[in-house]
Amino acid sequence: MTNGITENNSTPFKGEILRKMIHYSSAAIPIGYLFIERNIVLLILGLLLFFMALVELAKYKSDAVYWLYLKYFRVMLREHEYDKQRFRINGASWVILSAIFCILVYPKLIAVTGLLMLSFADSTSALLGRLFGKKLYAPNRSYVGTGVFFVVGLLVALLTPKYFYSAGEYVLGIIMVIVTTVADGLSLPVDDNFTIPVVSCTVLYVLYLLNYPGIIF
Repeated sequence: MTNGITENNSTPFKGEILRKMIHYSSAAIPIGYLFIERNIVLLILGLLLFFMALVELAKYKSDAVYWLYLKYFRVMLREHEYDKQRFRINGASWVILSAIFCILVYPKLIAVTGLLMLSFADSTSALLGRLFGKKLYAPNRSYVGTGVFFVVGLLVALLTPKYFYSAGEYVLGIIMVIVTTVADGLSLPVDDNFTIPVVSCTVLYVLYLLNYPGIIF
């Protein structure tokens, strides 16, 4: 996410909307994971990531693939995603990679919560930050975008499935949202499509272990 206006200026607003629609649609991954066996989800995501990696490699090796890639996707790409001088995977690949990591490492309900933070809090804050985030507190970070991230994050934390549906669990969710919002505002060096769900899941996982020591995930 860039919840300010600087980096997003490299992408037309129409492209930004299309880009975030893809991010919103990524919610199908954690929602599907609630009903589909873990290994099946990982297999599907692994095949998808493999295909996307092949496309990424091909666009750097083949001029024909590169120009075809630009023809259909440039409107929604960041500049670094089509810079042939430096290999960097696109945001969608980071989304799939983070989903695989979270599903492999964290318990199901925690992974679902972290991935939905990315799908909804990150996407909504980026769009509204682009529209209304004129005042920045750091490069590519606006007060509006960060505020939206926090509010939508709270909704995600409150509405996602819980283990016990106790008051304490909701408090843990609120703490997770606060920490994730701060981490996102720091503009960490790793792509935020990876850091947002991983920070969310890690914080929530540690909080559960500390406050529900007898829990068996």
